[in-house]
Amino acid sequence: MYFSARLSIDPSQLTKIERVEPDEMFKKFLHYITSGATSKKIERETFTAVSVLQQLNRLFWELNINNIIRLSHDDIDIYYDKEGKEDDLKEAVDNYELTINDAMSHHFETLYMVLEHEDKNFVYLMEININRSHAVGAYPIEIKINGLMKEFKAESGENQESVKARMKTRFGSQEVLNGFVNEQELAFETFVNDLGMRVRKHMKVDDVKIEIDKRVVIPKSKDRKPIMKGRRKNPTRDYDPVFDGYFGFGEILLYSFLWSELLHDHHMHISDVTLVGEEADIIGSIDSAGLDAGEADLFNDDLDFDSKLDGFGDTDGFESVADVSDSGSWFDMGDFDGFDAIDI
Repeated sequence: MYFSARLSIDPSQLTKIERVEPDEMFKKFLHYITSGATSKKIERETFTAVSVLQQLNRLFWELNINNIIRLSHDDIDIYYDKEGKEDDLKEAVDNYELTINDAMSHHFETLYMVLEHEDKNFVYLMEININRSHAVGAYPIEIKINGLMKEFKAESGENQESVKARMKTRFGSQEVLNGFVNEQELAFETFVNDLGMRVRKHMKVDDVKIEIDKRVVIPKSKDRKPIMKGRRKNPTRDYDPVFDGYFGFGEILLYSFLWSELLHDHHMHISDVTLVGEEADIIGSIDSAGLDAGEADLFNDDLDFDSKLDGFGDTDGFESVADVSDSGSWFDMGDFDGFDAIDI
């Protein structure tokens, strides 16, 4: 189990509403014959890259968050720490301000940061996406936070059985496990809410939305090796940043791949969690009523992963994530703002 949060931030900035030319052939044709009336609208923020980065830097400095892993400007890495340096946020920001010019600061599209932080309870990985252009009504700044329990971090050379033995003390009974998880959840919520409060203090914002979630990994492989998807070029994917393979996070993530096995072995009741699958994707959730992990196929290591999913689909308390595809045809007009059908 690990914790995940999302802060969506709407800064108090002037925005420009613009129309964008569609990609699809037929919609592009309509764009031209209607002089752009059928185009989708976007919001384009007026803040500069430097100004928003400076505000975030002040915010993180106050919280003593000073370890940066990555800083990218329009998919160009300005700074990337592959060695686990500490206290390098100032170095990265200084390097950024030396690298970009005024035009780049004003006309950027995306700014992306990954930060690492830890306290007595968690090792945090924080991913910040700043999008100058975005859908109308969407928030341009998003912070994703993953909190991994520091108590179970694998030491250098420590194997799975040793980590599992340390974890078992928290699985002695349902009451012991519930008390521990509730304590950890409260600590994580306190950190996230404090961050949200300081966002309001240091950045002029209209709104900050906060979502917090508990997540349990269901490994595909029986060796329960942590997923490390590797460095990605596009940071807009939905899976959590702890799976990106950043320096040192394999040892921190290991325990979360053992958690579901212990839930099953100790017949623990589990509720109000999101389940993460073999590709770090969300495969479903367990509701507040919950279920006995010892009786549920999805937590049974004697079954292969596909069989687990097949057997779990009708389980009470489990809600799968439906595969939702864009089924609209190229002739569909529903996506256009202000489009009225023409009677012929």
